[in-house]
Order: sequence, then structure tokens, then C-alpha cells
Amino acid sequence: MSTPSNLTPQILIDYARVFPWTTPALGVSGYSSEPAVSFTDDICKKILAKSNPWKWNEKKAPVFYTQPYQQDYPTSIAQGVMGWLSAATMVDINNVTSQPPIQPPINCVARLQPTNIVGRPTKVCWIINSMANTGTWPGPNVAYVSPLVSAGGGPSSNPATAITDTNGNIQVVTTYGVTGGSQPSWPAALATPGTTTNDGSVVWTLIDPNGVAFRLDALATNNSNVWQLKVNYQLKPPDITSLKQTISPIPNDLSYLVKQGFLAYCYKQVDNAKFQVEFAQWLEDIQSAMEASDREYQEFGFAPTSSISGPGGGAAEGYNYAGWPGWTNDGT
Repeated sequence: MSTPSNLTPQILIDYARVFPWTTPALGVSGYSSEPAVSFTDDICKKILAKSNPWKWNEKKAPVFYTQPYQQDYPTSIAQGVMGWLSAATMVDINNVTSQPPIQPPINCVARLQPTNIVGRPTKVCWIINSMANTGTWPGPNVAYVSPLVSAGGGPSSNPATAITDTNGNIQVVTTYGVTGGSQPSWPAALATPGTTTNDGSVVWTLIDPNGVAFRLDALATNNSNVWQLKVNYQLKPPDITSLKQTISPIPNDLSYLVKQGFLAYCYKQVDNAKFQVEFAQWLEDIQSAMEASDREYQEFGFAPTSSISGPGGGAAEGYNYAGWPGWTNDGT
């Protein structure tokens, strides 16, 4: 596992001042935050741009399971950490006859429109929780069945597992069971995310409206196959705002690129022609470092030209992962 770099804008200033030509850009001494903080912020955002899907910057999202007629799945992931989706697959989680389980690929796209098309999902995007389509409380004595056969459940006719309560909060089922004889007393509007509400044997958990939800391009139906969705995402670049802030998650072994970029930005204040040359070389070196760290062939399996399970799922036209050739921002 890569060790995050301990470089800060102040350390970069001290490093750059070794070179006398940087004086017009940084000054002779002192602790002025600009332009060093802005330089460092730009450098981090370019190293962590969508064209650079670094393995050390990739995280697993919590898995989720398809539910009948539900397109959107709110999560507890903070919008501030989500950069872009990098890879996804799904597992026929209740299939015990196929070993290993069948794992069709899923295309990661920038956006998907609401749909009532049913079928096997082939695409996933992220949206803000507040934009997710949710249901309402289903009523008294309604069963919510676990999607997992191993947990005593399986394919079901569950109502929406993500609802908006009467106070405007987004609630998701986190414990399956049977709802109570009357609607529960929901938390006040804008209550703390993570607050739970007991509803008979069902437990609801309040979700941050500014968090991240996943949207699929096709809907499951009552008692249809349950898919476990496994999504990976790249972390959003940090916002560098002070001289003492580190450049984490960029690792120590790429500190040389940060220093190189910082010197290139110093040229921007001193010699624009030289800046153009050094900046272009720096971008080229970022790509070389990206290639060196990810030498494996970028291939995740096959992409069918039509839905394996029949109509309704949409065609998987290729691997539209952000940052790889062929990625589009229109959900195609």
C-alpha cells in the first residue's frame, strides 16, 4: 500500500527557493500562502485528473442489491470524496450452482435518466442523494425480505427500500423485517445522517441528502433475479487551502512529480515561454508515471452487444470507464 506524501505547500516553497530564478514567483522569504497554495492545488488536481485512474486512489463503494422497481440506491458515501466511477461489476449473488458466481460487467457512465425499463442492468452512474427517486412509507405490517437466500430471503416483491419520510428525510432499510402497525415517528427535518428509526422489526437509517446514490439503467421486477452491485470509484482530488496541508492521497513515490510541477508553475510567473515547455514535459511525465504504475492490459472481460437476459437492459457498447478511451459523458 502506498504511503501518502508528507509534502506541503510550505515544503515545496522551501524546496523551490533553492533555485534563485524562483525568487520573482515566491519572494525571498516569509510565509505568504500565495501563489504556492494555488500552485499546489492545481498540481494535485492535474495529477488526480480523470485521465489518471491511479490504483492507490481507488476505493470500494458499499455493495448494494437490486430491488423490485427501484432505480436509485442512496448511500452514506459523502459527495466530497466521490470523484468518478472507475469500474463496476455485478454478481448473481443467489446462484449457488455456478462457481465462481456469474459476474457480468457494468459500464460506468456520467449520467442516466429516470426509466421504467425492466431488465438486467448494464450501466451505472452516481447522482446526489437528493436527486434520487424514492418511495414513501409502504404502510402497516408490510414485509421487507432480505435479498439474500443465505439470510433467509431471496427474490421478493419488496416495496421501495429507499423512501422520503413525512419530514422530508431520505430513509433506507438497513434491517429487514415487517413494518409496524402505524407509521413511525420520524426524525425532524434535516436530522443527523445515520439516525435510525425502528418500524416494527424494520430499521430505517437516515441518509445525508448531499451524499451519493447509485442509479442503474434498468429495473428489477417482483421476484426477479437479485444482483449484487460492486462499484469502485476514484477519490476526488483534495482542495489545498493552507501552507501546512499535505497532498495526500498522492503517495511519497510520486513526490518528484509534485516538485517538478511546482517548479513548472514557478516558471509561469517568470518566463511564460519556458513555462509552456516545462508544463508540457510535466504532463508527459505524469502519463509516463501512470503507465509505469499500471502496466497490466486494461481489460475487464467482455461487453455484449445485446442484453444477455433479453430485452429491457440496454446494450453494453464497450467499457465506458471515465479516463479510458471511448468513455462518454452522455450515458452511452
